[in-house]
Amino acid sequence: MKRVGSRPTLAGAAVAILGASAGLTGCSSPPPGTSAARAAPPAIGVPLDTSFATTTGAVAVVAMGTLGDPLNTFWQLFVRRGATSAWTLATPPGVADNGGLVVSPDADAPDGSPMLAGFEPSQDLVFSPLALSRDGGASWAPGLVPGGLAVVPDALAVSPEAGLLALVRGGGGRILRSAGDPTVWSTVVSRRALAASAAGRRCGVGRLTAVALDAGRGALVGTTCARPGVVGVFATAGGTWRLVGPRLSGAAGSAPTTVLRLVDADGVVSALVAAGHGSTAGLIAVASTTGGAWSRSAVPAMGPGSRVVSTGVESGGGFAVLFSRRHLSLALDVERGPGTGWAAAPSPPPGTSAVAVGTAGGIDALAVASTRLTDWRLGAAAGTWTKIGTVTVPIQFGSSS
Repeated sequence: MKRVGSRPTLAGAAVAILGASAGLTGCSSPPPGTSAARAAPPAIGVPLDTSFATTTGAVAVVAMGTLGDPLNTFWQLFVRRGATSAWTLATPPGVADNGGLVVSPDADAPDGSPMLAGFEPSQDLVFSPLALSRDGGASWAPGLVPGGLAVVPDALAVSPEAGLLALVRGGGGRILRSAGDPTVWSTVVSRRALAASAAGRRCGVGRLTAVALDAGRGALVGTTCARPGVVGVFATAGGTWRLVGPRLSGAAGSAPTTVLRLVDADGVVSALVAAGHGSTAGLIAVASTTGGAWSRSAVPAMGPGSRVVSTGVESGGGFAVLFSRRHLSLALDVERGPGTGWAAAPSPPPGTSAVAVGTAGGIDALAVASTRLTDWRLGAAAGTWTKIGTVTVPIQFGSSS
């Protein structure tokens, strides 16, 4: 079984909180006559370790156990029901989760429900079991999706009005849709069909990387784009796929792109985009209201020896990015909105696996040590991390063999 979301040792890490609306406005399509780039899309991905802030709390997914041993690595789901409440274990029971866990909460629901969780195939599984909660993770109903979920954080999307979406692997990706029953699915689009469309050719679609549901635009799909500077966010209108992502300018406008994250929060569609190749790629957050212009907020290139460790989503659609650095340093950079720039903040504690940004701007760092999750909270006044509490997970080592 292949280890999913492999995490480097955190010799150093940096976190960037990217505002959902800052920077320059991009246009929705490339200039006529622009030729496709021959370069491959950036070789960068994001692990499944993540967090989502809802209107009242937060959700986090982290790997625990013996991380160097796939059979003794167990992915866990934690829920915080309130801005200052403790984290509680909410992993759906009864399914082996060694392969990885993908979760999509409805960020706009007042109690964080509904929530859809999916298990990456592991051992003898050739499909992905699902679990659907309509009470914020307190109870779960079983489901499944034919085929295995793509190994990306936004492989699932859920909305009370629009149903469920799933991105499954194979052939560069395929999008499935359910009206609400997590056992009945139909195909929305495949990578091949999207790449062959007029909109897909303007992007140079390589693979499908993310899905989201927007009340105004319905299904949204994120992709890689071989055409330089084109951000691969697609939506349908009248049965036809349209390229709705912006075109980047400056240095990012000359590089192929990958949509790493794609979310809808309160009508704002946000994407975290990598422009460039590998550790030299720059990370850019873009955001748009339905029918509105796109804004962008960029951070510098990660630099040699760097890699993304985890990503998180703010309730307003911004992103938290935790990445490791080759040098022995920890840094936290925060951007709060248009024109505010980046401000240095205290380094997250050693062992941090995910960072959750609350609705009031508070930041929690979740550190993992085998079966123990430690919650550290950043005090705005003191500027230091304070240990809030721990959660011990009753992992049965050897139960997957």
